[in-house]
Amino acid sequence: MRKFMTLIAATSVALSSAMAAYAQDQNPLPKASDVLVRYGDDVEGWTVYANQTRGDCLIVHSDGPSSVQMGVTANREVGYLGVFTKQDIGLQNGTKSEIFVSIGGRLYEGVATSTSGELKGGYSGGYILTDDPKFKRDVAKQYEMIVFPETKGAFVVDLKGTYKAMAMGHKCLTQ
Repeated sequence: MRKFMTLIAATSVALSSAMAAYAQDQNPLPKASDVLVRYGDDVEGWTVYANQTRGDCLIVHSDGPSSVQMGVTANREVGYLGVFTKQDIGLQNGTKSEIFVSIGGRLYEGVATSTSGELKGGYSGGYILTDDPKFKRDVAKQYEMIVFPETKGAFVVDLKGTYKAMAMGHKCLTQ
């Protein structure tokens, strides 16, 4: 437990610049009214979407009860990773709480802005904002992510194919 708390403290410092760079009250996730259009063919289970409303792109992967979404904030200065599940993870609608993910043995922290009941398909979860190149590299190169590690609501997300999907998402952003 002590190791877990030390990792949390270190991660909080590492991601603070991203949190400061992007206001916490601005949700980076696409709105239900945004027009999303598929960009190319799926890449190893990931779908790339061009958001015609905001003029950006995102990648999405669903695996059983969990779903992952990655993209950039409206100003494109900070990336986000959204993690969602159909499982009950104890989020109360309209609240914000810390969310932790473990990727390749490294712990990252973000804000889980509860979206229970608002997301299509009965998903709830939150997102991590980051401009940390280590985080981006871990997501691209690792094969699984544990969300809420060391808690009752922990679940594993398959990251297979993220490297290629992120490259295609970047190509979408530059067009």
